[in-house]
Amino acid sequence: MKNNNTSVYWNIYPAAIALAGIIVFIFATFGPPASSSGFVSALKGLLQAVAPDYAASKAHYQSIPGPGSWLLAFVLGMAIGGFIAGRTFPRPVRDVPEIWEAKFGPGRMRRYVVTFLGGFLILFSSRLAGGCTLGLFISGSTQLAVSGLYFGALIFGAAMLTSRFIYGKQKGR
Repeated sequence: MKNNNTSVYWNIYPAAIALAGIIVFIFATFGPPASSSGFVSALKGLLQAVAPDYAASKAHYQSIPGPGSWLLAFVLGMAIGGFIAGRTFPRPVRDVPEIWEAKFGPGRMRRYVVTFLGGFLILFSSRLAGGCTLGLFISGSTQLAVSGLYFGALIFGAAMLTSRFIYGKQKGR
């Protein structure tokens, strides 16, 4: 993908078209809801092999497709797509963003630990609410569901507040 060297992001138009194409493809082949719960599909396949009665007795495992479904392919596709995007981007990808380095120093371990904790909090919170972030936001908002749009507004609002809390007000912003 071509990109000018003055921007740190991809051009919004090809990125939006690519995202919309992926969502339409998933909806057309798998159907809503698109979800990133691929690990649950893999776990279901493992449990079916070692404890088939247990897997068959749980309603949650009955409601999701097994391994080899789009759920696992979707998660693998995100990882592979992220890797390809990082390697084809014209500027080197930094493990520690400049804004983080200016505030907390160049150490990678602190960055990794805080990133993991943040991801865990998001996952825990979304499971506590009985859903997943991708299923509600991506699938819900693309279907113009009020709950998906509402959740998206809350995600971005919380992200902006968290960013302001962690980094403080930056000069010129």
